Amino acid sequence: MFLGLRELLYSKLRYILVTGIMILIVLLSLFLSGLANGLAYDNASSVANNDVPYYALAKDAQGKVERSLFPESDLAAIKEDKNVKDAAVLGQSMQTLKRADDGKKFSMAIFAITPGSFLEPKVTTGSQMSLTNQDGVILDASLKGDFKVGDVLEDDILNKQMTVIGFAKDQKYSHAPVVYMNMAVWQAINPMLYHQKIPQTSTVAILANNPDNTVKLSNKDLTVISHKDFLGQIPGYSAEQMTLNMMIFFLIVIGGFILTAFFYVMTLQKTGQFGVLKALGTKTSYLVASVVSQVVLISVISIGISIAATAGLSTIMPDAMPFRLTGMTMALYSVLFFAVAVIGSLLSLIKIAKVDALDAIRGGDQ
Repeated sequence: MFLGLRELLYSKLRYILVTGIMILIVLLSLFLSGLANGLAYDNASSVANNDVPYYALAKDAQGKVERSLFPESDLAAIKEDKNVKDAAVLGQSMQTLKRADDGKKFSMAIFAITPGSFLEPKVTTGSQMSLTNQDGVILDASLKGDFKVGDVLEDDILNKQMTVIGFAKDQKYSHAPVVYMNMAVWQAINPMLYHQKIPQTSTVAILANNPDNTVKLSNKDLTVISHKDFLGQIPGYSAEQMTLNMMIFFLIVIGGFILTAFFYVMTLQKTGQFGVLKALGTKTSYLVASVVSQVVLISVISIGISIAATAGLSTIMPDAMPFRLTGMTMALYSVLFFAVAVIGSLLSLIKIAKVDALDAIRGGDQ
């Protein structure tokens, strides 16, 4: 440890440079992880927050909510299933709504629910009244800059008027703000339902008696998908996560290679010194410990500075850039970087162990 610290102090510039490179790599990895989590949350926060373990879709929809449509009356049979604790209809569609006073249009994700069901969001701004007011709607809080309580929305086809009664936090679906409305209103303004004689819904949210057991419905026209599968069918959700996670993975590997290469080259340059120290009676374990201490110290400093910088950057991110990074995620990536750095140093340790004192002093084969 003493030898490693003395060398760090003596060759400050080279170690500062490699520490700087590691800081940038760890910072970039944490930043991308924050963006990946932020995009995932921005894409599906309305679903991620509702704690619904299962959803029932029409079997011919092939697991896609936008293709699913079946009679709302099927809800009664679903509730009677022995594995179902409670269930509620959920109509979902992507539609354009406009502000009544100036006609400005907004692309929104519509969630149609039954007033008072467990799917109804908690209103953070506005009236706590439920959607029993048939023409009332609850908007995602990101729309506060465009709407206020009491404003009137209209659908883009029938000009059906709906009044904003409140706002709910973190309600996004497919990167679009969610508007919660009464199921009857959605059935009236949805183009797919114009000519349907029987009230329809696109899915049913299911609370199971035992969430660990798979729910199997007796209705053969319906299929049940898990919460995870529901998230995966959201357009772009899986592709975004796979792409960004792959980038993070390669950054971790690249960071490990950089640190490994740096210390291996340094070890080659110091082969003669190690040989002299061994000839003087220095144990190999002591030399190994000095290199490991350098790797550990540089890794800890790099990770610590990167975490602090990431936390600072997250406070100045614009609202348009979704960024979400939990302490658990930062801890996970910190441990991964530290492990990769220590494992990468093993190459240098093997070289140190193989150094022969006489060959090193003579300047022989290295």
